[in-house]
Amino acid sequence: MFSINLAFDICATDADLLDVIKSMDEGTLDAESRSLNPERAALYALCEQRGVGISVMKTLGAGKLISPEHSPFSKPMSVNQCIHYALTRPAVFSALLGCQSRKHVEDAVSYLKAKGSDKDYAPFLGELKKDFRGQCVYCNHCLPCPAVIDIAAVHRYLDIAKLDEQNIPPSIRSHYVGLAHKGADCIDCGNCEERCPFGVAIRKNMKQVAKVFGG
Repeated sequence: MFSINLAFDICATDADLLDVIKSMDEGTLDAESRSLNPERAALYALCEQRGVGISVMKTLGAGKLISPEHSPFSKPMSVNQCIHYALTRPAVFSALLGCQSRKHVEDAVSYLKAKGSDKDYAPFLGELKKDFRGQCVYCNHCLPCPAVIDIAAVHRYLDIAKLDEQNIPPSIRSHYVGLAHKGADCIDCGNCEERCPFGVAIRKNMKQVAKVFGG
């Protein structure tokens, strides 16, 4: 079990999570403190590489992320955005939310029928655009792909493979091979790169993943 949400992912690994929550509560999590923490991202990728599943806690940042008064961003995130951010991290298989009322439960299960636009957390990453520049955050703004490639999934497996290209876990290779459309299917049209909010070199990565996985 691991605490995962966007606010925690942009804080140093040695930060006390209670202090982070307090900073959010006091509105003192300033812009200089808000940058993508590569160590946390690497941890998620390593867990998936090693077959270690993560069950997410603090999905809503103890409620601070959905609070207009305490959000560290320009506006509060929605419950669906928080859940979707957690579930799109590598190795994550479940997200736990603390519910104290019927409405809390209804808000949580609404995720199951929510539209993609209601789950979209990219605007909040956009506040940290410089830090995410060139990195796929699996937000799917690049879609639809004319070749029907699941670009986020392909990047996810590429990111994990790059941890140790000589020893890609069989499970990761199997997941990639199981994709209906792979990197080699890219037609190099560039439509995805025009839509990507973070300037990811998607066409280059499709060629790289085809080389790494052999297709």
